[in-house]
Amino acid sequence: MQGLYQLAEGAQGTSAGGGILSSLPMIALILLVFWLLIWRPNQKRRQQEMKMQSDLVPGVEVMTKAGIYGTVVEVHDNDVILEISPGTRIRMLKPGIGEIITPQADDTPVEDRPDFGDDDPKPNN
Repeated sequence: MQGLYQLAEGAQGTSAGGGILSSLPMIALILLVFWLLIWRPNQKRRQQEMKMQSDLVPGVEVMTKAGIYGTVVEVHDNDVILEISPGTRIRMLKPGIGEIITPQADDTPVEDRPDFGDDDPKPNN
C-alpha cells in the first residue's frame, strides 16, 4: 500500500510541473490577442492623429473633439487659432482637433441654395 501511495505522490508532483509548462502557450496566446486587439489599433490611431495635426494649415475647416466646427486661422507649434464664427476666434491645443472636414462637392453656401429657407410648403389647389 505504501508503494502505491508513493507512486501517486510522484505522479502528482510531475503533473504540477507539467501544468506550469502547458500554461505558458496559453499566456503567450493571451498576450498576442491583447497586442492585436488593443495595443496595435491604438498605436495606428495615434499615428493618424499626429499626421492630421501636422497637416493643419490656415483655411482648413476642422471639427474639434468637443464638436465645435471652425476654420484654422493660425497654426503654432502646440496650438491653433480657430475662427468659429465671423469675428469669433478661439485658441485650442492641436490634440483637441478631432478631424479635418473635407469640403463637399457642392461649394455653394447653404444660404444661397434654392432649398434653404423654404419652410412654407406650396398649397395644393
